[in-house]
Amino acid sequence: MGYHLPALLDLPDLYRVVALADPAQERREMGRDKAGLSEAQVYADPLAMLARDDLDMVDLCTPQHVRRELALAAVGSGRHLLTEKPIATTPSDARAIVEAARAAGVRLGIMHNYLFFPEVMRTLELIHNDEIGPVEVAILDWLGCADNPGAASYRPRWRHDPHAAGGGVLMDMLHIVYLAEALLGRPIERVSGWLHARDPQAQVEDIALARLEVEAGAALVNVGWGAGPGGFAVSGPLGRIEVFYEDGGSGAFVPFERLEVHGVTGHHVERDMPSDLGMRGTLRDFAAAVATGRDSAAPGQQGLHILEATLAVYLSAAIGETVALPLPEEHPVSRLGVAGLAQVELAPRSPVRRRGLFGLGDLN
Repeated sequence: MGYHLPALLDLPDLYRVVALADPAQERREMGRDKAGLSEAQVYADPLAMLARDDLDMVDLCTPQHVRRELALAAVGSGRHLLTEKPIATTPSDARAIVEAARAAGVRLGIMHNYLFFPEVMRTLELIHNDEIGPVEVAILDWLGCADNPGAASYRPRWRHDPHAAGGGVLMDMLHIVYLAEALLGRPIERVSGWLHARDPQAQVEDIALARLEVEAGAALVNVGWGAGPGGFAVSGPLGRIEVFYEDGGSGAFVPFERLEVHGVTGHHVERDMPSDLGMRGTLRDFAAAVATGRDSAAPGQQGLHILEATLAVYLSAAIGETVALPLPEEHPVSRLGVAGLAQVELAPRSPVRRRGLFGLGDLN
């Protein structure tokens, strides 16, 4: 609510907020006051809100473990749906949502807002203009992510519960997985990963390092809650593009600093670019998708694919092998998410086994 609602209210030519739902009274009142709604327009039960006849679309901002029921209800009632990432905690749930939206003939979009960061859009423009040639390597460092708690009136530590979050910092920062794929310009085909948890009692990882492979290219994705380095770079046969954030930090958590190009047009630095979280850009894109009947920048099928790629990194860290995509629908991780790791053979020295992550402590 802290980001979505202000962005919606900033686009009155595209959106009119007519109702909101939140189980926490404090959050409901905050949203009601911000949106100028009456008491009759706010709900503790989101399913009750869906009974209204003036809803054209739903913006779903709940924790991912409760999204399936609400998403299915929204698209089943004929509403277009924009949902936060990840689309679900398991590919099986994600697949059910995608199929239901397709059957209902409604638009389903995922809040992949990092695609609309100005520095990301500029990098993609330079790549499209062949400034560095085909991207061969992308390196994305987001090791300085803030471990932001959830709403105090809900469950502040739900992101550290594997059943609620579906993983740790990599699931929280799944943004960097879809961003890596966008920079590479081709679908992720194979992944490998390594995880680390600082606290021996932790249930999810604090640091995740992943290699994402595409045809003729690869990305190195490094994410962590903490104070590590940030920024990203892409290179091709003709040059490289590097993006830096203030004080070497991670994008979205500190402001943009500069974009540096070494390419076919020579070396130049671009600084005059706003720091923008991309929420409004995502909402504008989704409104255009609804109006024209096209897919949004991140349609439901893409949300399913990126969720699978992220979970495949967890699987790779557990079994000590590279994992190919897509995961078979009958695979335990496809059906159950990280809970499915209990049904696969773990590598003896895998960090998942040694750290007892995702509820697997009894396997140590």
